[in-house]
Amino acid sequence: MTGPTDPPPPLVLLHAGGQAPMAWEDVVVRLYGSRRLLTPWVPGLRPTEKEPLPMGQAAAALDTTLMLEGMQQVDLCGVSYGAMVAAQLAADFPERVRRLVLVGGQVRPPRSVMRMQGALLRMIPRSRFVDAGVSKDQVLRSQKVVRALDLTDALPRITARTLVLVGAKDVVNQAAARALTSGIADARLRVVEGAGHLVNVDRPEELSTILADFLDEPGDDAVASGGVEA
Repeated sequence: MTGPTDPPPPLVLLHAGGQAPMAWEDVVVRLYGSRRLLTPWVPGLRPTEKEPLPMGQAAAALDTTLMLEGMQQVDLCGVSYGAMVAAQLAADFPERVRRLVLVGGQVRPPRSVMRMQGALLRMIPRSRFVDAGVSKDQVLRSQKVVRALDLTDALPRITARTLVLVGAKDVVNQAAARALTSGIADARLRVVEGAGHLVNVDRPEELSTILADFLDEPGDDAVASGGVEA
């Protein structure tokens, strides 16, 4: 825990599948100077990596990265695929995460959602992925990791104060947001109006404000008040 005169913990921002760390640029610009910021590649999603990592291995690799950066405890925010890695890390290494923000994440993705997402990804031209700084083949391969995901037993191990976010237009992931909220003790749910699945690019200004308010919120981080925010 931090004291009243301690600097705030670093904030680690994890991108979605199909995104590169640069997807956080508009958020980083708004939060710059407030705390140390880190936007790493999500382990297993770097274009030069041959295969995505199983979720547990990705969380462990990220934990190693944090230790090498000298980060004993962090605030952690992930979007989509990054949210699932963030949740896994917070469950496996609870002492590492002070506050957790999960945006558009999943607990156990429905097969219908995965089929739809896979079909949409295959339709996107390869050039669009190149422009985003990612590999289409790697993104498609990462889908098998998501299909195997089941965070049901991991969520109760999360002790960080948690905020779950979902875009109002992200209809497919509304149920998952509620499942994350109910599975993590005292987690809160907030719907981001006007946003789709990728809130960090759809509504970076609003997300920056939400992050700043939540991370600076006073109180005992071991006990958060539950509830749903409009």
